[in-house]
Amino acid sequence: MKESVLVIGSGYRHFREYVLRGLAEDFEILLIGPAPLDWQLPYAAAHREADVQDEAAVFAAAADLAVTHRVAGVVTWEESLVTRAAEVAARLGVPAMPVEAARACRDKARQRERFQAAGVPSARFSLAGTEAEAVAAAESLGYPVVVKPRGRAASVGVRIVRTEAELRRTFSRAREVENPSIDDGLVLVEEFLTGPEIAVDSWVLDGRVEPFSIAAKRTDYPPYFEEVAHVVGRVLDPATEARVREVVTAANQALGTDRTVTHTELMLTADGPKVVEVNGRLGGDLIPRLAELAVPGLSVGRVLGAVATGRVPEPAGRPDRLVGIRFLYPTADLTFDEIELPAALAGEPWVHEVRTVSEPGTELRLPPRQFLGRAGYVIAAGAGIEEIDARLTKLAEAAAVRGEPLSA
Repeated sequence: MKESVLVIGSGYRHFREYVLRGLAEDFEILLIGPAPLDWQLPYAAAHREADVQDEAAVFAAAADLAVTHRVAGVVTWEESLVTRAAEVAARLGVPAMPVEAARACRDKARQRERFQAAGVPSARFSLAGTEAEAVAAAESLGYPVVVKPRGRAASVGVRIVRTEAELRRTFSRAREVENPSIDDGLVLVEEFLTGPEIAVDSWVLDGRVEPFSIAAKRTDYPPYFEEVAHVVGRVLDPATEARVREVVTAANQALGTDRTVTHTELMLTADGPKVVEVNGRLGGDLIPRLAELAVPGLSVGRVLGAVATGRVPEPAGRPDRLVGIRFLYPTADLTFDEIELPAALAGEPWVHEVRTVSEPGTELRLPPRQFLGRAGYVIAAGAGIEEIDARLTKLAEAAAVRGEPLSA
């Protein structure tokens, strides 16, 4: 008989169906979501509809499910629900991500403090509640600095700042896009790290941290850090990978993450890997799905279910190819209609998938007017990073995002 795993929030179908499907292979899924079942129907054994942002409503739904099902694990892959899932598990008496670890994963400043105390290499930082405090912090750290909200994901609102004038203009913007769960008005000002950026997904159980996916990140739309592409597979040389694994382990242990899959972002600086942040859930942007395509036999849903219920996942193999994703954006703000891609290019054997993710009629704007304003994505495979980057660029340049221009 399958063990029951409580899933809080299912996310968007295009980006999360693969993990729900994998989880359902080995576990009975008890799903709490804000709407009636739709695409989730084949995977959920039981469901309760509740406003997932309402703590009382979520716990009432969880308690109701627990009456007829023995909940063996509690998980979420939605950033805004990481703390809520930990709190629900604690109230149900189900071992899961510790609440304090979940809170640390939702607050980048709290992470920095724990990294500093544990000697985990990371950026120097300061918290600022006013423009004057932000200016003083930047002068102490030395320009350029990075200004960021503390509780957002996917680099939303993160900006490099090179002058005091830019800092003053940026400070209020970082507040405006902050996660509502952080309401003290303090903004993170931190050292600007330089080097290639990578992301590591790991399963964590009883202090053991095992990376299973390493992705090279590509950003654009400076001075912001919009994540536009990722490449997964053997993207690092063995020595660098070994050091990255050490730092990822130390970072997760410093935060006390447990019984989950985490997403750790790092910068490969001249002084070695330094942690940018740890997210208390599996990676977004389909990065774990790319890992499934690159690693024979890997099922991220099954891995997540195993650690959530206190079991060591089955060993995964090593990547046998590189797989990359590139998101498609309009060239200017518009009301989206469709994506056009030449059929000959879309039919190349190395093209794995071309998908539209925005509905016709959706208004798409470029940063900073909108972050993650994506029309769709392309996924391609290849033998080397340079080849993957070239193929993804070719696909993105050939893809035409059509729509009605929006006025300024």
